[in-house]
Amino acid sequence: MALPPDVQAKLQAAKDYSGKAELEAAKQALDAQDIGYTSKLFVQALFPYRKPQGNERKIATATGTVNVYSPNGLPYGKYPRLIMAYIITRAVENAGRLKEGKITDDQARRIPLGHSMSHFLQAIGVTSRGTGGANGNLSKVREQLIRLAASSITAQTDDGIHARGRNTQILEDWNLWFDPRDPNQGSFIESELVLTPQFFKHIAESPIPIDLNILRDLTRPRAMDLYVWLTVKQFWLQKNNRKSYTFTWDMIACNFSTAPLETSQDVASFRRNIKSAIADILEGWPSAGISAATEGITVTQTSTSVQRRAPRPQID
Repeated sequence: MALPPDVQAKLQAAKDYSGKAELEAAKQALDAQDIGYTSKLFVQALFPYRKPQGNERKIATATGTVNVYSPNGLPYGKYPRLIMAYIITRAVENAGRLKEGKITDDQARRIPLGHSMSHFLQAIGVTSRGTGGANGNLSKVREQLIRLAASSITAQTDDGIHARGRNTQILEDWNLWFDPRDPNQGSFIESELVLTPQFFKHIAESPIPIDLNILRDLTRPRAMDLYVWLTVKQFWLQKNNRKSYTFTWDMIACNFSTAPLETSQDVASFRRNIKSAIADILEGWPSAGISAATEGITVTQTSTSVQRRAPRPQID
């Protein structure tokens, strides 16, 4: 039975008011937010930079392999990196509230995304106007959420004697009510993601602090990955009391090459891209202490871009 027109009008007015209030809260929280977190799983180019052909990617590391798989297609580009920074930052905050006894384990693993696409775009740091259509950023963000939702990561090693590995599914459940045609279209049901207990535990045990302002200003995904890696290396230099360390180009390629470097042209192109990413980072973090030379990438100890402290209150 349809509701009377006057009741429908009141419900719509309430939803519109709620959406505007929520968007304003998102903007205020974003302005106050500077410290975020990521995971050690993402201290390399885990997701492709451009749209891949298949649903799986195998990455060879110094100690073994990492496989990323999604039946919905692999996440790629800048949006998955912004989304994961948001998810992990919220999870770290929830882990603190869980430890204080303020929420339950089930509540801690739930990551709210808001009631509209506008809310979520603001939450992940996309401050430009949401655009609809097949090529608009609303459709792109929604697509990357769907790709991320079904993603799993397998890390394994095998020296011929001892074989060891771990499968990590990021999400246990997801419930999305986003209309890519209208960024302000609200839903009475809030969209949310539910982390698997394993991934939540991984985040809570070893979060990596990052500067969200720097990450969001880096519009190219390779620079975003390199920034996270550099942040970790700065902490590593301090922990080991080292002034600097040079990472060979082969070591850099293991972390950031998303395709085999089979020719001299491939190598040259890869190095140019890394140098360009370094220039992007230095623009937002002038004292980053990173430089490129013939032998590789040198990281010199300097002040980190962030301090180890809890993130500020985020969007509820």
